[in-house]
Amino acid sequence: MMAVLTERPIRGVNVVILSDGREVHIDDITTVAEGQTILDDLDGAILGIEDQLAYDDGRNGPVWRKRAEMALKKKRRQRPGLQQRIGELRRAEKRATQPEPVTSRTDAKRKAFVDAAEELLTPEAFTEVWARAAERMPMAFAEIGGSEV
Repeated sequence: MMAVLTERPIRGVNVVILSDGREVHIDDITTVAEGQTILDDLDGAILGIEDQLAYDDGRNGPVWRKRAEMALKKKRRQRPGLQQRIGELRRAEKRATQPEPVTSRTDAKRKAFVDAAEELLTPEAFTEVWARAAERMPMAFAEIGGSEV
C-alpha cells in the first residue's frame, strides 16, 4: 500500500503569516501579483527582525533573542517555497498568453482534409491519392522507428 501525501497547512512552513496577522496557504495564491505582494511582506518582516536583532542591546533578554532568531529562521524557510509558487504561476500565465502554435493548427487542418477525402472518395480512389502523395513526398511518408508518422 502506498502512502498518499496530503499537504496539510503548517504554520511557518506552507502557511505564511502576514504582517497584518492574516494567514495565507502558499497553494491558495492564485496570481503572480498576489504572490509578489506576499513576498514583499515576507521580505519586510525578515528585514525588520534582522534590524531588531542587530540593534539589540541585551535589555530584551536571551528568551526574546531566541524567539526572534527562530522567527527569522521560519521566515527565511518560507521564502523559497513562496518563490517556487510565484515561478509556477508565472509559467502558467505565460503559457496562457502564448498563441497556439501554427504547426498544430496546420496539422489539424490537414487531418480534417484527409478525413473528409476518405469519407467522400471510394476506398480505391483514396488509396490511389495516398499512394501518389507518397510518391511525390516520400520523406513525409517515411516510417520512423517502425511506426508511421
